[in-house]
Amino acid sequence: MGVVAIEDVLFPGIDVQVTAVQAAAEGFVVEAEACGRRQNCPSCGALGCRVHSRYWRRLAERPIAGRPLVIVLRVRRFFCDRPGCRRRTFVEQVPDLSERYRRHGVGLRQWMRAVAVFLGGRSGQRLCQALQFPTGRTQLLGLLTAPSVPAQAPRVLGVDEFAFRKGWRYGTVLVDVEEARVVDVLPDRDAATFIAWLHEHPGAEVICRDRATAYSTAIREAAPDAQEIADRWHLLNNLSAAVEKICHQHRPCLRKQADAEREAAPRKVINPLPPPALPPTKMALRTVDRYSDIHRLLREGCSISETARRLHLDRKTVRHFRDTDLDTLLASSRMGRPKGVLEPFTAYITERFTEGVTSPTDLYREIRERGYQGSDMPVRGYVAGLRTGTVEPARGAIPRPRRITKWIMLPRGSLTRDEEAELLTVRLACPDIARACDLARAFHDLLQHRRGHQLLAWVREVERDAPAPILAFAQGLCLDLDAVTAGLTLPWSSGIVEGHVNRIKTIKRQMYGRASFRLLRTRILLRS
Repeated sequence: MGVVAIEDVLFPGIDVQVTAVQAAAEGFVVEAEACGRRQNCPSCGALGCRVHSRYWRRLAERPIAGRPLVIVLRVRRFFCDRPGCRRRTFVEQVPDLSERYRRHGVGLRQWMRAVAVFLGGRSGQRLCQALQFPTGRTQLLGLLTAPSVPAQAPRVLGVDEFAFRKGWRYGTVLVDVEEARVVDVLPDRDAATFIAWLHEHPGAEVICRDRATAYSTAIREAAPDAQEIADRWHLLNNLSAAVEKICHQHRPCLRKQADAEREAAPRKVINPLPPPALPPTKMALRTVDRYSDIHRLLREGCSISETARRLHLDRKTVRHFRDTDLDTLLASSRMGRPKGVLEPFTAYITERFTEGVTSPTDLYREIRERGYQGSDMPVRGYVAGLRTGTVEPARGAIPRPRRITKWIMLPRGSLTRDEEAELLTVRLACPDIARACDLARAFHDLLQHRRGHQLLAWVREVERDAPAPILAFAQGLCLDLDAVTAGLTLPWSSGIVEGHVNRIKTIKRQMYGRASFRLLRTRILLRS
């Protein structure tokens, strides 16, 4: 095996000659001398022929064997002999090793810049300290420079919003869908800002967007020839919200069916539940006070909005207290409701409790055999509430609206046999939910098989006898018919854009919400 020179190990491909190496507990110090060819003047480009002097530079470089490395580099200063040049002397720079006014080597700066891109300031500072090249967070962030934005917009442009602070302030991310990279980031989601960007960067032929009116207005004004595409996921999400609203509205139908089945089932009542006789709680007292205040202002002639402003409440809360009797409100404020993994088993626990099985340990053992995976503490709390009347006894078990919506919106054939049976029971209990299920699955088939030409026929079917939320959804589609039809026909979508929005959330949380928009935009563009 041949002998390898130390220059080839430490400085491969770099024109330097190592003169000394010193090893100490705090790190390595390498003395080297530049031995490359003469260089040109950085101002006029004239070749430097005469050496003015030599001096030593100290450069921090990437650590070796987990210990810091410092390079003491001897470089030459040349005369500039061109008469018209204002620069009299200049210092040579070693390619891939040194730069003007820098105290870090090129390789170490590349490492630091990569750390700043992926981790930011404080996290990057901690990682650099662990890797034995300590630096400050400000110095790391100073290495970041936003790349230039192309003059032409991409052929397929994706646009979506993201939150600087959810519910308060939003920005806009623009993505090249074909290359899956972020093109630019805008400081808000206003139509005027997007219009200005489209005027400055023409060339978009296809624009994928959600159903926000600001973006559609901007596209019609600044890029009228572009093909708008409404994102398919947002269409399904809007349809899912309409179906869930129907399930909420017709929950009494399901409750009536479940109670009828429960009453028809023969059972022996040994220990009936005690009637709730509860002491007044803080929640109950607050409910009584709020009820009296709301009804007093309404009797005085105040509107719902005026009442809400005076009492610092939401209008929905005022309307709920106006339309609900006090006994129902007090029952809601007093009764606790089990949540989480115990809720599907409360009906069984209630039934067994009324049959005389009052031991929490026995009940816990029984529901464990039926699939309960939680601890025994919720069971003990629920049984104690049944004894004192502080929890509402579970009636006939009915599936939650969101669960029914999930069954309806999932593709055909993806439900288990038990879920199919429960969905069939729901459909038999409520004709409106059954109709909504048929229409939602028909729309899902249009979307899945790209049958956008059948959209108008589906809308006419909805207008015939659909429940109100589905009808409102279909009418909204008609207001954006061309974009929706294109979304149900063409292969483009905003899926890649949503992926970048998730990446933006990660970057934003790394910066703890204290960074400026300029820095956030720089990191987003560098990470794409």
